[in-house]
Amino acid sequence: MPNHSDKLPAIRFHAMGTEILAVGKNADIQPYWQMTLYRFFHMAERLASRFLPDSELSRFNRAPMFHPVELSPMLYEMVRLAWSWSVRTEGLFQPFVGSDLCRLGYDRSFEHLRKDDQQQALKGADCPPAVERNFDQALILSDKERTAVRNTPYHLDLGGIGKGWSADRAAMMLRGSFRVTRGIVDAGGDMRVWSDEEPWLIGIQSPFDEEKELLQLVLRNGAVATSNIIHRSWVHEGKRVHHILDGRTGLPAETDIVQATVLGCSAAEAEVAAKVICMAGSERLSEWMKTYFPGLGYIAVTQSGSLKINRRVYEYAERLVT
Repeated sequence: MPNHSDKLPAIRFHAMGTEILAVGKNADIQPYWQMTLYRFFHMAERLASRFLPDSELSRFNRAPMFHPVELSPMLYEMVRLAWSWSVRTEGLFQPFVGSDLCRLGYDRSFEHLRKDDQQQALKGADCPPAVERNFDQALILSDKERTAVRNTPYHLDLGGIGKGWSADRAAMMLRGSFRVTRGIVDAGGDMRVWSDEEPWLIGIQSPFDEEKELLQLVLRNGAVATSNIIHRSWVHEGKRVHHILDGRTGLPAETDIVQATVLGCSAAEAEVAAKVICMAGSERLSEWMKTYFPGLGYIAVTQSGSLKINRRVYEYAERLVT
């Protein structure tokens, strides 16, 4: 979590299934950007949430297969980004896991799922049946027509990358349109920070105790994203499962890494990388990062509590405070 004890103008609200925090400093006495930011995140939720039956994404998921559907510019950009990362990671990151999450009981927003955790999470009535996983040409996009063709019965889920994308765009808006010279946008752990003066102090929570911090990042400019397999977990058919699915199998990743924090220039890219790290496990961590995300820094926490940190972290953070 960011430390903003210097009393800069801030706004905190709930959207996209998480808590949104934004802090900003500019030359104006009044923080005119707050309502615009509030509306932006709620618009992103109305477009890209798979939990809202009337969202544009839900309508696309229900549309007939093999037929082009024209998407709004905002949703098309999110879908295009998600699909590009699926291709670049050879399917490790897979946006077509909405159906898999639904069959595992994650068919409503997580705060409602957590309330039902003591009773078995149930399969959603609208979950498509499981079929053979083959995502070659599963999505055909046309930039000219801004259309998407779904060639698979599986449904898209843009939860994590949607929050990262929104944090990136919100930061761009605050810096450009509102001339915020020092700010932070935090969408449930996917954040962008920037400063023309003193750096931010970003705390990384322990995956085993949310009240404790493992360390702090001294960060002036960049993006940070954290994924965790403990906090977003629930009981399904008598077994505890989590939300980070291996895109190649559609099943919760079997891994000894319980939390990954990634540093980079884009919150969306850092979000994808954090999920892939949790899939990788410590044995494949270095290899996968060099292959798919060679320019990013990471701090991974294993089940035993050990930390794995690469040198790239120091290309973004001025230092780590323990």
